[in-house]
Order: sequence, then structure tokens, then C-alpha cells
Amino acid sequence: MRTAMVAAVVAALIIPATAQAAPLAVEDLGTLPGDLRSTAIDINDSGTIAGVSYGTGTTQHAVRWDRWDGIKKLADLGFDSWAAAISRDNVVVGYAVTSAGATQAVKWNSSGTLVQLAVAGATSSVAYDINDSGTVIGTATINGVSQVVRWESWGEARVLGTGSASRITNGDWVIGTSGADVVRWNASGVRTVLDTGTFAGVNQLGDAVGTTSAGGVLWLRGGKTQLGTGARPSDINDNGAAVGVVSSQATRWDVFGGGVETLASAPSTASEVNSSWLVAGTVGTSAATWDMAGTQTLLPTLSGAARHSVSGLSEVGQVIGVANFANGTYHAVVWR
Repeated sequence: MRTAMVAAVVAALIIPATAQAAPLAVEDLGTLPGDLRSTAIDINDSGTIAGVSYGTGTTQHAVRWDRWDGIKKLADLGFDSWAAAISRDNVVVGYAVTSAGATQAVKWNSSGTLVQLAVAGATSSVAYDINDSGTVIGTATINGVSQVVRWESWGEARVLGTGSASRITNGDWVIGTSGADVVRWNASGVRTVLDTGTFAGVNQLGDAVGTTSAGGVLWLRGGKTQLGTGARPSDINDNGAAVGVVSSQATRWDVFGGGVETLASAPSTASEVNSSWLVAGTVGTSAATWDMAGTQTLLPTLSGAARHSVSGLSEVGQVIGVANFANGTYHAVVWR
């Protein structure tokens, strides 16, 4: 009890004052010329966004929306490409398809230059995340087996073992899966099996959330906390908050204090939370935010859109997502 109380007080003291008031406007990020659909996948604190623009059929292009310059197609290998994450320094990671039809893990520097991330013996690879030090993690298929790979900022690759890695923190914690297990690797590559289950989100300290057969779970560095059979957590911040859904209702958990707060009635979702306890999600067909006190703000809707979803939230309170239209198309959007 004393440990939890102290941790809660410390967390309250280090909550940054970076979160701004709820975004006042929605911006249609659009598509590349001739494309039909787009998705916003990640945003950094400068407001630069990584995502994908889709053409006819299955054609897709990794793109970056610079804060003031609009959409930009990122270089490829002559075929499709896909973006997964963006760093503080506007470096984007993902994959580009080769002439052999295989996915090749790549990163795009802030200038847009494409760099292929090599892995000895790999027949295909994908980069899924990058931290602010420039370390990239992803997956490579070697001898027919999926392997977790870590690329240092200078390009050196290290295979951590079988599985697939999806997130890396600024503290160099890597989270992913191996078989049916959720796994965490530390900066030295030491592997810890957290549970048999599904991974959903991680904070910069290496705490993770997900689900097991027993329901929602917090995998904290100091142990595991069960959230109940109906809980489906999706994200966790560094300062003691986790968010997700319980019985189709947006929910926020106090990690240290043990409390649980229903943010909105069904149908609603809480998808993202930043270090100031600002939550982004949906209520019905609209995107919404909730501040630390739980006050709800419905975000402006894009004209003509039938439904909105949330895919990211920055530390300064900018929200990204997708607006779906009745004709089946969709566009990346940002609220800022």
C-alpha cells in the first residue's frame, strides 16, 4: 500500500504541463494525387504524421504529412510501401516491396531518403517501431522462421530470437510476441515471457497492457495486475494511467491507486493516453477526448464523414485518426 501511494505521488509530480486544451479543429489530411484512401498511423510531438495513401486495388504508398508542407510520398523500391511509426526527428520506419515481391524493412530519414535495413540471411523483413535514439525494431524471416530484429541507429542488426517485435521504448525495452506468448526484451536483449496472451500497448518505462484468457492485464515491471474478464486495455502512460474498454465502454484505470473510471457509456472506446492523462477515443461515431478530471470533449467531425476513429495521440494533445465516408472511402485526419 505504501509503495503504491508513494508511486502515485511521484507520478502526480512528474506529469508534464505539455498537454494543451482539446483540439479545436479537424483537418482532412487527404491522399496522394490519384489515390482514394489514406490512414494516419503515428504522430510525433512536432505534429509530423506518418501513414499510408492507398490507390486502386491493393496499391499503397508510405507517406509523411509534414506540419506545414502537407502530404509527401516517401521513396520506394519501385513498388508498394508502408509506414509504421515516426520518431522525434521525423524518421519514419516501415517496409518497401522489392522486385521479388518481398517486404524489405526500411527507414526514411528526415530528408525522405530511403535506407534499407539489412538482416543477414533474411528473405523478408518489416520495421515496426523506432525510438527517439534512432533504434529500430521489427521482424525478419530467416530460414522460414520469424525472428525479432533490432537495428541500431547506424544500421547494425541484432537478432533477439524467434517471434515478432512491435514496439521499442526510449529506454530500449522491446515488446512483442513469440508464439502465443507476450515477451519483453531489455536493452541487453534478455528475454522475459510475460504471459500467454495478446499485447496491446506499452509505455516508455516498459510496462505493457494486453489480454489473457483471464481478461485484461497490466504487465508492470514490478508484477502483474489483472483487470477482469471484460477488460480490454489498449494503452498505458508513464504516470499511472491505462485505458481501454470494459463492456463496450471507454475506461481509464489508475495503475497505482487501483481505481477504475468509466469515461462514457456504450458504445465508446478509449484508445490512447498521454502522460498528462489526456485520453483519446470514440463515442458513437465521433472522436472524443477526456481530460484528467474525466471531462469529455467531442471532437469536430469532418464534413460528409459517417464515422471517425482514433489511431494516435501526441504528448502535446494532437489527435490523429481516420474519417470514413458512406461510399467506402476514408481519409486520414488530425485534430489540432
